[in-house]
Amino acid sequence: MMQTNSPNASAPLAPSQAIRRALGRYGSQSLGIRGFVLARHILAPLASVAAAVPDRGRILDVGCGHGLFANALALGSPRREVLGVDPSGAKIAVARTSAEGLPNVRYVQGTVQDIGERNFDAITILDVLYLLPIEDKLAMLRACRERIATDGVFVVKTNDTQPPWKYRVARLQEQAMTGIGLTMGHGLYFQSREQNASLLELAGFKTRFVDLNNWLPYPHVMFVCTPA
Repeated sequence: MMQTNSPNASAPLAPSQAIRRALGRYGSQSLGIRGFVLARHILAPLASVAAAVPDRGRILDVGCGHGLFANALALGSPRREVLGVDPSGAKIAVARTSAEGLPNVRYVQGTVQDIGERNFDAITILDVLYLLPIEDKLAMLRACRERIATDGVFVVKTNDTQPPWKYRVARLQEQAMTGIGLTMGHGLYFQSREQNASLLELAGFKTRFVDLNNWLPYPHVMFVCTPA
């Protein structure tokens, strides 16, 4: 059982501040991992995504990787209990090391289908869907639907296929990441925001689209969903 009554417990932090504190937890890692999580912070609008997550309750972060976003959620509010899951044992090992002394986050290796717990107040998935074929996307989304509370919030961050030049940049980057093994995947399966919305609805969610486009050369999009 995770304890959230840390002696350092305080009011929720601003998402950007929580992410900066999370970054500080990777100082003992290799230069490659430190560079990877820093690039993740610079290139993805993590603060905007974190702002869509409730500041209390049980949170499941699917495909948590090295744990940067899950740690930021835990640091952002002591009233959150965060569980990160990822199929990569190496990334989970890094995540666990980065979370030492942080009482309201824990990590397990596996997929969302391996999680036996139910009724999460929020579930998050960041930059995972485009690594999965459509049947695997739908299986993951349906597994999330089974594990979320009836009044829970499902936050999905992915990439659009528009505008075309940003899509090409995102695709080239992901080809590089999967090619050198920094991201797990055996192909890229990008979909438009309309296609992703349809898939979410098919999985049993009502969706609200949030445009995250900014000056960065990536077509970031977010869906904030509730169970239908």
